[in-house]
Amino acid sequence: MADDAARVQYHRLLGSGMRLSLAAVQVNVTTESSILSESPRVDILLLRREGTAWTEAQRARLPDGIRDSSATHILIEFKYTESVTEDGILQAAAYDLFYRQVQRLSREQTLPVVLSAKTPQKSRLAHWGYEELQRGVFLTQLPFVGRVMLLALNRLPAHSNNAIVKLFASLKRERDAGFASLDREVFADSTDLHAYVLGLRQTLKVKGKLNMAEVLTPEKVLEYGKRMRELIFETGTPAERLAGLSPIEILAGLNYEERRALLRLLQEEMDAGAENGADSGEN
Repeated sequence: MADDAARVQYHRLLGSGMRLSLAAVQVNVTTESSILSESPRVDILLLRREGTAWTEAQRARLPDGIRDSSATHILIEFKYTESVTEDGILQAAAYDLFYRQVQRLSREQTLPVVLSAKTPQKSRLAHWGYEELQRGVFLTQLPFVGRVMLLALNRLPAHSNNAIVKLFASLKRERDAGFASLDREVFADSTDLHAYVLGLRQTLKVKGKLNMAEVLTPEKVLEYGKRMRELIFETGTPAERLAGLSPIEILAGLNYEERRALLRLLQEEMDAGAENGADSGEN
């Protein structure tokens, strides 16, 4: 029972991060779904979109593999402490089948995904027929499970679209790379996302991995991150205080005289840049 409770928490933590990131681009993220009409809710992540294809804005925030799929319903089985097993892949395939039957969807409308924090063993991948079509994205042609995509977080490139999920990679260097690759402009859309990422990263940095004995919930992570943001604004350097703020948000914090001074400095910098450009053209 403890393991089941922990797995739900991991799904909720990942799901909350993805929800905060994807809300601005109209992708719905659900952390619990009823696969069968009368079944208990299961701990999968469900991503849904409207329309026939991902928009460029949506693709910019979706992990590799998923963003290249034409499916409108993405069912994600997240393995954080568990290794990927044959049963786990079969379970993802079963979830997909039952979900399609209940929702009356075609095979083309859904994509089952196993998202693994740990790197699966090469021997197991070979046994299951999985091949790495692009870094971190694995597919197989074997019957019954051929629809199940496998994403290995430690293998996914540290690109901005993979950043949120890579925060849950098992290797610290990959988590750090994920944090470094976050698109800071995304934070301007959601200060809660900025706070959530700060809280999650600090929790992982201190503990090495999430300690579920403390029943760490998304709400607690967000609260922790908000406190960190407040502390940064109170004691941080100018660069730290401005990180994640849009130009409009920065201007909102300036009075009239400060805005005039900023405008003067910007004009001087632009004039200096123009002069340097003219000088280089003469050489």
